Amino acid sequence: MTTLLAYNATVVTPITDGVQINVPQTPAGVGIATVIVNVPNVVPRYVEIRATVGIRGDEGTGQYLFRLFRGTTEIYYSLLGAEAGFEKFYLNTIQKTDGNAAPGPHAYTLSIEKFTPDLSLTVIGPVEISASVYG
Repeated sequence: MTTLLAYNATVVTPITDGVQINVPQTPAGVGIATVIVNVPNVVPRYVEIRATVGIRGDEGTGQYLFRLFRGTTEIYYSLLGAEAGFEKFYLNTIQKTDGNAAPGPHAYTLSIEKFTPDLSLTVIGPVEISASVYG
């Protein structure tokens, strides 16, 4: 039977327009949320990370990328598209299960960057990230 062993969450902002974070051109990337969770020494162990990020497309059409890091190691990425002239607001939900986390405390950081130079995006919120450890 799977049991919840640990949980933590970070809410950068719970509302739209709670932040104004410009999305930089790759490879710069900017960290937008971090959560720290303590992984116990049990087998099996899995960390499920969930994040929600609200974005405003200011200008252009193109692609942007979310990256998820455990410490300094990239463990996940997701490429998405935006058409600012057609749909201006996006609410993205990211979910990743990390089955390789060693026991101990881990910081999971979500970052964002854009691939298309003419695309202008702003992270406006809500922005939240959580980590649940199961074993």
